[in-house]
Order: sequence, then structure tokens, then C-alpha cells
Amino acid sequence: MAAPYIVIGMHRSGTSLLSRVLEKSGIFMGVVKDHNFEAMHFLSLNQQTLWAAGADWHKPVVPDKIYWKTLPAQVLYHEHFRVQYRLSRYKLWWQKPAWGWKDPRNTFTLNMWLDLFPQAKVLHMVRNQDEVVKSLQKRNTLKAEVFQTELEDTAFCQKLWQQYLEQGRSYAHTLGERYCEVNYQQICGLAPEALEKLEHFCQRKMTAALKSIVA
Repeated sequence: MAAPYIVIGMHRSGTSLLSRVLEKSGIFMGVVKDHNFEAMHFLSLNQQTLWAAGADWHKPVVPDKIYWKTLPAQVLYHEHFRVQYRLSRYKLWWQKPAWGWKDPRNTFTLNMWLDLFPQAKVLHMVRNQDEVVKSLQKRNTLKAEVFQTELEDTAFCQKLWQQYLEQGRSYAHTLGERYCEVNYQQICGLAPEALEKLEHFCQRKMTAALKSIVA
């Protein structure tokens, strides 16, 4: 299988936007996704892992290995594409399509995924703190999202943004060229240098896909 692209970053930072751009550019982000464009099987395992460690997305920790909830890499890969039959699996093995998944929780569970997919490439989406805080608090009013009392506190949201930012950037040194920080404002503004950096990292043209989404 090809090494996956793993999207990390704070909630409401534009990770859904980035995932849509990746998929439109030919990087498959999963058959079954929720309204936030998160592959459900990876989301579920991330949640279980954080809960086992006594944490959650809004009260995150880097979980120790004893709390990891995973399945074999090949099982997760087949589930990602929903292939069940031998012929379909053979075609998948032969074609080796580009693939990946997005979940902000990956920011804290990334070591678990790198243990399964050691050659994975990581895209870290970052966004201005004030914009993220406003979006978090707006999220708290949406019926499709679970209400969190803590998000009513601006200082709590600011601290949470900082936790995700620092944890996400902590992987830059160890991953080297397999880590790419993506700036939300620059991407949405179609900044040439930001687009060139993203396209080089993903080895595919992405400008047209991004324009079709942000236009």
C-alpha cells in the first residue's frame, strides 16, 4: 500500500477544507465520512484511544501506548476503501492509490498511526487563533455538533488552540520532509508560495481543486 497522508490540526482550523482539496486532487479520504469529512473508522479509534486515556478532543493528551485502540494496518486499509473480495483487494494492492484521512484528534494520537504507517506524510493545518476561537464558539450553537460548556470560555478555547498548535508542530523535527505545515489564510487566499509548497509535498496539482472549493 502507498503511505497515507494524515491531516492534523486544531478543530475549526480548516482541516475539512484541506481534506476536500486532497480528495478532489486524487487522494482518497475514505468511503464512509461524517459531516466534517472525517473517515469514521479512524475517528472511532481516535475517540476510543483518547477516552481510554481519560481524555477527549477538547481535553487532549498524548495517550500512552497501553491506551492505543488499533487494528492491523491492512485491515484499516481495506476498510478505508471498503473492499471485501479477493479480486478487489488484489486490484487495490496492484494500483496502490493515494489515500489518507483527516481528524483533528490525529494531532495527539499521531504516534499510534505512525507505528502502523511509519512512512506516512503529515499535513498540519494551522489557522489564526481568533478565527478558530470564534468558529469553536459558533460550533457550540450548531445542532449537528455536541455542545461543550468549556467552549463558552474564550480563555479555554485560546489555551486549547495553543495545545493543538504546539503538539502539531512538535512532529516537524522527527518527521523532517514528511511534515508540511499548511496555513489556512494563505491557502484560502490562493497565495502562490503556499500552493506551490502544498503541491510539491503532495506531488500533484491542487490549485484548481482549491479554487473550486473556496471560490
